[in-house]
Amino acid sequence: MQNKTIQFNINSDDTDTPGISALRKASKIANKYNISDMSQDEINVEIAESRKSSD
Repeated sequence: MQNKTIQFNINSDDTDTPGISALRKASKIANKYNISDMSQDEINVEIAESRKSSD
Protein backbone atom coordinates (compact mmCIF):
# COMPACT_ATOMS: atom_id res chain seq x y z
CA MET A 1 0.00 0.00 0.00
CA GLN A 2 1.30 3.43 -0.84
CA ASN A 3 1.71 5.94 1.93
CA LYS A 4 -0.81 8.62 0.91
CA THR A 5 -2.45 11.44 2.84
CA ILE A 6 -6.24 11.56 2.98
CA GLN A 7 -7.36 14.98 1.79
CA PHE A 8 -10.18 16.91 3.43
CA ASN A 9 -10.15 19.84 0.99
CA ILE A 10 -13.58 20.54 -0.44
CA ASN A 11 -14.27 22.31 -3.72
CA SER A 12 -17.99 22.92 -4.05
CA ASP A 13 -20.58 25.59 -4.51
CA ASP A 14 -22.40 27.05 -1.50
CA THR A 15 -24.86 24.15 -1.36
CA ASP A 16 -24.80 22.87 2.22
CA THR A 17 -25.82 19.23 2.13
CA PRO A 18 -25.54 16.87 5.12
CA GLY A 19 -22.55 15.19 3.44
CA ILE A 20 -20.71 18.48 2.86
CA SER A 21 -21.45 19.54 6.45
CA ALA A 22 -20.02 16.25 7.74
CA LEU A 23 -16.85 16.68 5.66
CA ARG A 24 -16.40 20.25 6.91
CA LYS A 25 -16.81 19.07 10.50
CA ALA A 26 -14.34 16.20 9.94
CA SER A 27 -11.84 18.64 8.45
CA LYS A 28 -12.11 20.98 11.45
CA ILE A 29 -11.64 18.09 13.88
CA ALA A 30 -8.64 16.76 11.91
CA ASN A 31 -7.02 20.20 11.96
CA LYS A 32 -7.78 20.69 15.66
CA TYR A 33 -6.05 17.45 16.63
CA ASN A 34 -3.20 17.79 14.10
CA ILE A 35 -4.18 14.62 12.27
CA SER A 36 -5.04 16.10 8.89
CA ASP A 37 -1.67 15.07 7.43
CA MET A 38 -1.72 11.45 8.63
CA SER A 39 -1.06 8.76 6.05
CA GLN A 40 -3.28 5.72 5.65
CA ASP A 41 -0.57 3.62 7.31
CA GLU A 42 -0.44 5.97 10.31
CA ILE A 43 -4.22 5.86 10.63
CA ASN A 44 -4.16 2.06 10.56
CA VAL A 45 -1.54 2.00 13.34
CA GLU A 46 -3.70 4.32 15.47
CA ILE A 47 -6.74 2.10 14.92
CA ALA A 48 -4.78 -1.03 15.83
CA GLU A 49 -3.44 0.60 19.00
CA SER A 50 -6.90 1.74 20.08
CA ARG A 51 -8.27 -1.76 19.55
CA LYS A 52 -5.50 -3.23 21.73
CA SER A 53 -6.33 -0.90 24.61
CA SER A 54 -10.05 -1.78 24.49
CA ASP A 55 -9.45 -5.55 24.81
